[in-house]
Amino acid sequence: MAEDPWILAREAFAPCYIGGWSAAEHWGLTEQLFRSTLVVTGASVRAKTAQLLGHEFRLFRVPRSRIDGAVLVWRGSERVAVSDRERTIVDGLRQPAICGGLRHVAQMMSAYGEAKERDFDKLIVTAKKHGSGAAWKRLGYLAEVLWPDETRLAEEARRRITKGNARLDPAIKRPGRLLRRWGILVNVTVSGDEPKARA
Repeated sequence: MAEDPWILAREAFAPCYIGGWSAAEHWGLTEQLFRSTLVVTGASVRAKTAQLLGHEFRLFRVPRSRIDGAVLVWRGSERVAVSDRERTIVDGLRQPAICGGLRHVAQMMSAYGEAKERDFDKLIVTAKKHGSGAAWKRLGYLAEVLWPDETRLAEEARRRITKGNARLDPAIKRPGRLLRRWGILVNVTVSGDEPKARA
């Protein structure tokens, strides 16, 4: 099964897991198709992309301590580590580029909220373990926009607000509108509805 890009990634970039947009595709959180397989790796890779046996890989290097917590899924007769739904979302909130940008993270979160497998308590636990200050700010803002009835998500995020301001999408250089209660520079539109709470 060497032609399977997930198995190739496991062998070439260990320690690693399949994450970001590739994990989102696996869990049905996106209908968008990406040409490359996204790999979160703790290996000493210098390049951000790689080609192996005709497959394209997008590599995100992280400390080895951040590789833990993936789940194993079967690929034929082999098992490969992949971020679960909640870890995929939290990784995207931490580094939106890992999922193709903040708008795509918001679409994934919307799909997650509609899925029968959604588990907001697990999402909170995962964010506590693997999130960052910026991830909590993005989660709080997006929870208000996408899941206004799930107030505990915003409440958990509010408890973890850190100093400073974070761009909603760090890849977009325009500063955007500052939403002070979240310390978020809203520099991309993710929904036609704005949070109802006062800025």
